[in-house]
Amino acid sequence: MTTVGFIGSGAIGSTIARLAVEAGHQVVLSNSRGPETLADMAAELGPRASAASRGSR
Repeated sequence: MTTVGFIGSGAIGSTIARLAVEAGHQVVLSNSRGPETLADMAAELGPRASAASRGSR
């Protein structure tokens, strides 16, 4: 399984993240405001998605 990281979670980033999850990839989302602001989106995307800060991997 491939892990794909996205910096930015606006309309484009969230759409591509959703497509990546649907294709079976692990997704890590990040933005400038911190991972706590992405918790709802990661939960919506399901167990293959998580939120992290840029230095946490």
